[in-house]
Amino acid sequence: MTTAKPDSIWSRTFALLCLTQLLGYAHSSLLTPTVPLYVTHLGGSPFVVGLVLASFAATSVLMRPVIGYWADTRSEASVLASGCLVMGASLLLFFIPVAETIMLANGLRGIGWAGLNTGGYALLALIAPMTRRGEASGYYSGVQAGASILFPAVALWLIDAPLGGFRVVLVLSAALAVAGAIISLILGRHAPSGAGHQPSASSSEARVSPFALVEQDVLLASALLFCLNLSYPAVSGFLVL
Repeated sequence: MTTAKPDSIWSRTFALLCLTQLLGYAHSSLLTPTVPLYVTHLGGSPFVVGLVLASFAATSVLMRPVIGYWADTRSEASVLASGCLVMGASLLLFFIPVAETIMLANGLRGIGWAGLNTGGYALLALIAPMTRRGEASGYYSGVQAGASILFPAVALWLIDAPLGGFRVVLVLSAALAVAGAIISLILGRHAPSGAGHQPSASSSEARVSPFALVEQDVLLASALLFCLNLSYPAVSGFLVL
């Protein structure tokens, strides 16, 4: 990583990280209105839509501590790239027009989503100057929010376009995720890694550490984040129906 000043935010690494997040969140935002409409198009009820959306959320939440451990012990950029690849590959199952298959695909996509966010935030904490982490996170989350604002409308337009449809949205979404994986691999060449710099521990502790998932210092922040996002699935998933 090369920067003009030690406290500069806009390094090449940070720019590539933001681009990866833009592509990853564009992928997901295209599917935010598309998945509910696609499932109902296949004959599924709103209850089935809820199950499909829940499969994505469940795997995303449950896998994050494990993926976080992988980011800490291996490479944050590789976790980020793997997450994007899983998101893109999962869309292949969307082309099988069966609601149960869509549920499985969305569950796999949730694992990729966990990789995108866990690897991304780990890298952000690593590369942002200590005295400007708040500002850096503002730019970072702004990129994510920008994609979330723009691309649901793009998806709805593509679904109703003369040469569009659900398949066009799915292909575009997969392409964005794969592009994010490619950018992540480029990012990995320039980004520092925090992996391998964890405090030493005995082999028995190392075996247990992936499952020591409760960290008291983050419980308050986790509870606040839970409350903040509690209504989001109902708004994003069912309003379009």
